[in-house]
Amino acid sequence: MNKSTDTPVTSISQNSDKEAPWWNRSVMGKDGLMDDLLGKIGTQEVPEDTLLSHTQHMTELKVFGKTAQAIDDEKFAEKEFLAFAKINYLMRNDINEYEGLYESLQLLKAAIDAKHYFISIDQVELRYRGLKQQEFYNFVERLLDDHENTNAFREQLQIRLTDTLPEIKTEEEKIALQNYVKYLNKLSNNELGLQLLSRFKAYQLDDYSILRVISNFIRNLDKRDLLDIKDLVSLVNHNYSMFEKLRDVIELDQNQSTPETYALMIQFIALYNRHGILYLKFNDLVRVLRQWYKPYQAILSIRKEYPFGTYKQPKAFKEPIPGIDIYEKYKKLLSDKKTGMVFINFSHEHQI
Repeated sequence: MNKSTDTPVTSISQNSDKEAPWWNRSVMGKDGLMDDLLGKIGTQEVPEDTLLSHTQHMTELKVFGKTAQAIDDEKFAEKEFLAFAKINYLMRNDINEYEGLYESLQLLKAAIDAKHYFISIDQVELRYRGLKQQEFYNFVERLLDDHENTNAFREQLQIRLTDTLPEIKTEEEKIALQNYVKYLNKLSNNELGLQLLSRFKAYQLDDYSILRVISNFIRNLDKRDLLDIKDLVSLVNHNYSMFEKLRDVIELDQNQSTPETYALMIQFIALYNRHGILYLKFNDLVRVLRQWYKPYQAILSIRKEYPFGTYKQPKAFKEPIPGIDIYEKYKKLLSDKKTGMVFINFSHEHQI
């Protein structure tokens, strides 16, 4: 974890020339005698309620600044992690080549994550083909398309299971149907799970093993340079027919269904697998910095409203702003010098 010291913005440093005896201080310039004199002879006083507000905001900044320092991690500044953070921002905000891909990415990732349940559901349906089982499977298919929410789906599913079990002949078949319902309930833990199962059935794509193949494909990228998008496009090209089968299920239109698009999504998932846990910690830091940002803006506004020369400057106006170093650090790291794009928004509440 990085240990850093707050850097002043609209303030003097703690080791400023102002601390020196007056005969050793320069006349002009920052912290010079003239600077000090003008600050003292300002014609107006800063209102007391404004000073109180300034103090309250500075107290908030100290709390959030210390919390941010405690969370900060040197790994956040590593090249690949920063690339992932930037890609995440572009994907979530539909920018450039990532426009319109976020929902499809979420569906693809959810399908891969739940591959075990899709395959297990399919195996039960293929192995146990009795009349009562078929009626139950048909009921599930209708329920997938017509349920109010996840809880309603589970309740209706359990009611139907309770009614059906007495009509099942063997203990093996009863256990199989109970497991079938268990897999459906597990699948519904992700709100996209039931939506995906419905779409798989609607497009009659019942070869769920393709999800295992794609999952293995991504796992095999573990030793590769995930920032080499040309390499990823080449790999996808060799397996393009496999990805193309999922086009309708993950809601990609014909124009989007290209090796380049699948490479971008595979890159994101592989980077998430590599950095996902660390990214959760990074999001904690971002949330704290967004809390920090509000009193920071208030401090800047107050100091701008009561400028040096016009108002007598209280000592509080010259204090360093706590946490400014971490804020400036990530504003710089998550900016592109060439384009001027900033891949983080401290004023928004959503994740970057």
